[in-house]
Amino acid sequence: MLEQVNGLISSVIKNSLYLVDYQKTKIMELGHSLKGNAKVFIVTEANWTVPIAWFGLYSPIYMIALGLSKVEVGLVTSLGIAVAAIGTILGATISDRLGHKKTLMIFDSLSWPVSMLIFAFAQNIWWFIAGTIINNLCMIVLGAWQCLFIEDTPKEKRANIYAFLQIMLNGASLLVPIAGLIVDGFGLVTACRIMYLISAVSMGFGLYYRGKHMKETEAGRLVIKEKKKYNFNEELAKFKTAFLHIKERKQLFWYCVVQILVGFALVMWNTYYPIFLTDPKGIGLADSEISIYPFIFAIVMISIILIFIPHVKENKFKKYLVFATIFSVISALLYVIAPAHKGFFIATAFILNGISMAFFRPLSDAYSMNLLTDTERSRIVSVFNTIIILAMVPAAPIGGYLYLINPRLTFLVVAVIFVVSIVIMKVKYTEE
Repeated sequence: MLEQVNGLISSVIKNSLYLVDYQKTKIMELGHSLKGNAKVFIVTEANWTVPIAWFGLYSPIYMIALGLSKVEVGLVTSLGIAVAAIGTILGATISDRLGHKKTLMIFDSLSWPVSMLIFAFAQNIWWFIAGTIINNLCMIVLGAWQCLFIEDTPKEKRANIYAFLQIMLNGASLLVPIAGLIVDGFGLVTACRIMYLISAVSMGFGLYYRGKHMKETEAGRLVIKEKKKYNFNEELAKFKTAFLHIKERKQLFWYCVVQILVGFALVMWNTYYPIFLTDPKGIGLADSEISIYPFIFAIVMISIILIFIPHVKENKFKKYLVFATIFSVISALLYVIAPAHKGFFIATAFILNGISMAFFRPLSDAYSMNLLTDTERSRIVSVFNTIIILAMVPAAPIGGYLYLINPRLTFLVVAVIFVVSIVIMKVKYTEE
């Protein structure tokens, strides 16, 4: 018996070491694809992703601690989404006037360090409203950021740099336990103020490095030269044409519907899960304890992306998207049935959601890109983003009202929305 146990332990250790070595090799392979601006962005990405992972978890609880109601937290979140939608619409126009690099440097400098300082010294809801408006102006740079990120990279390498970016975005959650230690040492409010100050400094250094090493794209230089030819009415007409194009093409239309539903559910979930985990009417965990769960999510998601995603064939996208969303349904339902002061159910929910998002995010993006031609892709994606963001505006306030009725009701509705998404994908998505 002892030999069998020792053999089992030895096997687990061996396979774990193999997994770590495999992931390290994959990350190095992806890293060789980084050149030019893409490398500049990736080198500095942690200056944003680590702070965002910290306050993404603790900001809803911080707002509650400073006197905001749960519905007010939802309204502030909703305001941010509305500003983001406006920023997305204005982004192309501003980039065409200023160029990609200048647009990014101006609006990132305003939207990130300035908003972090406002949040650091916040006293009431008006501080959060001001900080949220300024912070979500960052969406103005979305198109410019994407152009700067990919231009130096050959088409056959772009999937690699996006995979590396996804690892950076989710890998930041591995450092969320540091935020938990800060909260444990200083208390929630003081700790959050410290984290926002650290964020402002971190992002300031990142902006300095990007400004020094980033190069304007060829397309950016061209639009600056041709800015006198820009016609707003013509751009508006193109936007309308793209919108009608989505409406008329059934595959694009139903893809957009699913993205709206999933985005709506995720806004409700991400806004209220930190509150639920620390609420005595929810799970009732200590503020410092909840930082372990994003860590679990990140480990699972990165592992799945590295090991499984490269092997998923295009004709299997629908199957895996449905499979992934089923895991999200189960994860949300675990919140509904989880007993107070028991972290096991929540840890399981984060594991399942990590598996779900690892499949859903890259495969859903790839599914949409495969529906579009090269000539229509930029315009259609811009319209997609705008429609989806606008549709998500009421999600957080609705989640707040549901939370007031019963904290678990928010997550039950999230599960129902995911089920509706599954039905649409099963019936309306095709595998080509």
